[in-house]
Amino acid sequence: MQSLTADEAAHALGTALRHTHTQLCRQIDALAAQPEASFAAGWTDLVAGTETAFRDEERVMEEVRYAGLAEHRAENACILSALHHVSPRVDDGDHGIGREVLSALAAIISSHRCGVRIRPLAAVQLRGYQPPLCG
Repeated sequence: MQSLTADEAAHALGTALRHTHTQLCRQIDALAAQPEASFAAGWTDLVAGTETAFRDEERVMEEVRYAGLAEHRAENACILSALHHVSPRVDDGDHGIGREVLSALAAIISSHRCGVRIRPLAAVQLRGYQPPLCG
């Protein structure tokens, strides 16, 4: 990837994060609405979708040289670990725990999204870029 200005990097990162988080939220909402009979299959798809989304956003973070990448990867790893930890129980029919974790995941993704939106801007500002003041 060619070298981006700080503004272009922040825009690219913001766009990628919005896309991945929107996709995850849609997948979470769809799974929450699933009947018990199809919950386990949907859970497997959600875990795979989460892995893909996190890989994609981390790739963009690498490309724009995001300063908080290590911390973000650690957060993603923690989320994925939790999903994988309950997966065998969901596969065995414990959809209650799956639905509890699904609800928590929705809240985590929302807070994860908010935190990530702030940190890239701070990282870009630390490199000397100051966004224009509003109003």
